[in-house]
Amino acid sequence: MGGLGIIIVLPIISVLFGLYFITLGLWELREGLNRKQYIMYMFTGLFFLVLLTPMIWLFGSTFLVQMN
Repeated sequence: MGGLGIIIVLPIISVLFGLYFITLGLWELREGLNRKQYIMYMFTGLFFLVLLTPMIWLFGSTFLVQMN
């Protein structure tokens, strides 16, 4: 039962980290001090939201099927 909890919590944490990094990127763009850091924050946040979260859902459900 412990594996099921981590499968549900990891995508939520991934989405939260993605939104956090996108917010940091937008704040950096607002201040306008370091454009390179803005790009890094935005791409990191988008990676968490667009790529990592679906991969966790896909591989997590595969892992869940293998557990049963």
